[in-house]
Amino acid sequence: MASLSFLSTPSSSSLSSLHNTTPSSSRIFLRTPSLNFRASPTKLFSIKAQSAPVLTQDDLKKLAADKAVDYVKSGMVLGLGTGSTAAFVVAKLGELLKTGELTNIIGVPTSKRTEEQARSLNIPLSILDDHPHIDLAIDGADEVDPLLNLVKGRGGALLREKMVEAASDEFVVVADETKLVDGLGGSKLAMPVEVVQFCWKYNLVRLQELFKDEGVEAKFESW
Repeated sequence: MASLSFLSTPSSSSLSSLHNTTPSSSRIFLRTPSLNFRASPTKLFSIKAQSAPVLTQDDLKKLAADKAVDYVKSGMVLGLGTGSTAAFVVAKLGELLKTGELTNIIGVPTSKRTEEQARSLNIPLSILDDHPHIDLAIDGADEVDPLLNLVKGRGGALLREKMVEAASDEFVVVADETKLVDGLGGSKLAMPVEVVQFCWKYNLVRLQELFKDEGVEAKFESW
């Protein structure tokens, strides 16, 4: 709640309208019909106005996801991303298919997690081998810099995401303001590098050696 206060004047007057601006820049209008107003010079009036609701991070993700889905047209083959933001995209697609606002779309999921969610929403699915040409891919990002360079892969699906998105005519990145950074690495979180199972220990050692002088530690995590 935002509190808006007015200090009354000592004179008697007829108040037909009173307006001012709250700290949140929302304008309040008070209207009274022919009101004879008498008050002492020191009386303080407080008017409480409902402030705008505070959006959570999930609210922001959903807003961004809904906007991204505006680019989807019936009949498209879609790359379905992975992660908390991409999950809102998949949910919206399922909703539009159910209402008939979208028809004849095919999704190519970038992870088992996305595949399971899409199947639960009755979204038709395929794979790159059967649909090597994708009209549009929608996915989230872990970081986005001012030049639209991205960090992706902290959700554990980097390789499949890159394969699907490379096969797409268009790629829409869905990110809320918490993912914006001045430069890649700005979030101070781990930089994902995905490797295949073959000789993963060898690759881990190479990564550890590559940045050891900078104090960067390479750790292995399986998905």
